Amino acid sequence: MKAIQPVHLHETGPKVSNLHQGLLFIVLHQPGISDHDRKILQRRLAPEVKADNFGDATAELVGIWQYQLKNWPDYLPKLPPPLKDKVQKLPVSMGRGNGDVDGVTAEALNWLLKEFDALKPE
Repeated sequence: MKAIQPVHLHETGPKVSNLHQGLLFIVLHQPGISDHDRKILQRRLAPEVKADNFGDATAELVGIWQYQLKNWPDYLPKLPPPLKDKVQKLPVSMGRGNGDVDGVTAEALNWLLKEFDALKPE
């Protein structure tokens, strides 16, 4: 899998397709997500995956991960200290991030994909 690059709402193209692949991989492999919730997240994202579009469902899922990364639990692999400092600055409110894949969000998602052995070090 290729590294996720910064990409934004309403964009299309290879960066969006790669983001979708990464998000779906995380949904399928992240511990603590029920099979029911995995299916719901996949169904919600499916139309945007098919259209190769960064829409509201993609932003919502990114926002969920931004929140989770900012509030990373101790029982999962520890965030590296420099990345932990960066994700603390992600714009998160009311249980969600803003859903934009900026540089810090891309870096954090790529770290998570590396932890799942989906993204090999460059």
